[in-house]
Amino acid sequence: MPLSGTQFLNGIAEHGIPATWDEFGTYMSQDGALVTHLVAAVREVHNTGSDQARDATLRLIDEKRGNLAAARNPLADRIVAYRESGRWAKLDAVVRSVDVDQLIDSMRVHFGLHSFLIALESVRFNFEYVRQYGFEAFYRMTDEYLFEIERLTTEARTAFETEPIGESFPPFWLYKLDMVSTEVPSHCHICQNLITFAERALDDDRGSSFA
Repeated sequence: MPLSGTQFLNGIAEHGIPATWDEFGTYMSQDGALVTHLVAAVREVHNTGSDQARDATLRLIDEKRGNLAAARNPLADRIVAYRESGRWAKLDAVVRSVDVDQLIDSMRVHFGLHSFLIALESVRFNFEYVRQYGFEAFYRMTDEYLFEIERLTTEARTAFETEPIGESFPPFWLYKLDMVSTEVPSHCHICQNLITFAERALDDDRGSSFA
């Protein structure tokens, strides 16, 4: 029996997000925070030429890359372990049983503040993606997406070290990294909703819990 939207939200209110995916969400929020600080550091370089700001920029880029790499670890671990245990098929069955419209309506009360519901439409996309391609493919897609953000961050470091900062601001490499990184929490932080829903619905039937 799938969780209702109300049961899902009550479960988060009472028990929080399971530890692994709470940490994953923190990594994703941190990526958005780091790029905001990075833009400020590069702006200071642009305005002052400060060596201290240059050092801060490089530290932030490296921290952003490390943060993304750490976030990918739980995805890689489960891609292998769940295939060996047969858990992917069970999670797929849970997602296919969900009334996604009802779930979104339950969440809308709390998260429907903007005319374009980025967070809730991302939740909907996640469920529909799993229904079409399967949970394992969803994990792989997420991992590939984060790899691309990591790659763009590495390219940004190279550009910062080799390209002079011109009169206009921001330089295009920073504008690009800022734009794509802004989406990271909106997509991948919200992944924990799908994962929490499916994993809890599956484990609740067995009276167990997951991390």
